[in-house]
Amino acid sequence: MRAMSRSCAVVLGSATPSLESYHNAANGKYRLVRLTQRVDEKQMPLMRIVDLRQERRKGKKAAILSEKLSQAIADRLEKREQTILFLNRRGFSTSLLCSNCGEARNCPNCSVALTFHREPAVAGRLSCHLCGHTAAVPKKCPACGQDALIYYGFGTEKVESTVAQIFPKAVVRRMDADSMTRKDAYRETLRNFRTGKIDILVGTQMIAKGLHFPNVTLVGIINADLALHLPDFRAGERTFQLLTQVAGRAGRGETAGEVFVQTYTPFSPSIQFARHHDFAGYFQQEREFRERCDFPPFKHAILITVRSPHEGRAKLSAETLKRRLKEALPEEFILGDATPAPLEKLQGQFRFHILIRGEAIMRLSRLVRETLDKLPFPEDVTVTVDVDPYQLL
Repeated sequence: MRAMSRSCAVVLGSATPSLESYHNAANGKYRLVRLTQRVDEKQMPLMRIVDLRQERRKGKKAAILSEKLSQAIADRLEKREQTILFLNRRGFSTSLLCSNCGEARNCPNCSVALTFHREPAVAGRLSCHLCGHTAAVPKKCPACGQDALIYYGFGTEKVESTVAQIFPKAVVRRMDADSMTRKDAYRETLRNFRTGKIDILVGTQMIAKGLHFPNVTLVGIINADLALHLPDFRAGERTFQLLTQVAGRAGRGETAGEVFVQTYTPFSPSIQFARHHDFAGYFQQEREFRERCDFPPFKHAILITVRSPHEGRAKLSAETLKRRLKEALPEEFILGDATPAPLEKLQGQFRFHILIRGEAIMRLSRLVRETLDKLPFPEDVTVTVDVDPYQLL
């Protein structure tokens, strides 16, 4: 729109364009220019899928590194080549559970478990990554009083600790929001990695794209399933994009790269198409799924969020709004029920969603606006409207 108003050209560049952008290019709305090879004709990295179900059958239930990935790291260390390990989850353990009653330590403000951080920077405390709430680690379960608390799951902090134990002679560093708090920490870590002072770099999404290190010949994706099963129709697309982006960090120098993808769902289309660097194939199968289910880019969407500190008021307001919308909207529009959001409570607010889909987005927006204008809401109820939302959580 800015380009239209100023009569200028716009170049959209991406190795993993959104389905909507690629759809626009395929339909002639955008002009598509393909880059069919890497800079200097470098080979794409070889991607190997590691089935974590097989690891469990071998008795390695909580192993962070599979045998194949561990051996690949050892080979790189011997050759004095570098490794990147990717896990898009911070902290040491993802939750604190009671093995007696099964109660988890949850955030009082959000519908998520508190994450355990072991480092002194957060004083070995439980923390919520959504609202910032922190709490001390209890000695006994607050629910049943038993000394039966166990740490469950793992994040980048535990990956760093585990890798350092397995490879004591290697220099291991971590890049995530917790470790990059000092002013120059990010630049300093990347400089040390570039000059070869760091052998293994563990990180979250901040190391997934834009970094060029010719000596990195191995990338390990610790758990490819983290975002794959979220209740969002773009979950598969985001997983495919992230795998492709992270894999692109390997083999940017003279030596060919290798990527190990650890997953419990090895036959997922997102993982298989990423394995073969086949964007066109993934686009085609995802396009068919979206068209069959009336999701963007074949239908526009409007996501209405009703939130309040009081669950009952939020629910009643959402259900009332849904009834009014049903009266106001023609049958051509697909109106969903008023349901709790996947992340039902966030920062002390209970949230309910109403999803509407249709082709005539301007008309749909106008009808939604008119319905909202006629409907009074309690003072502590907030209603937000997101046209063509990017995520549904």
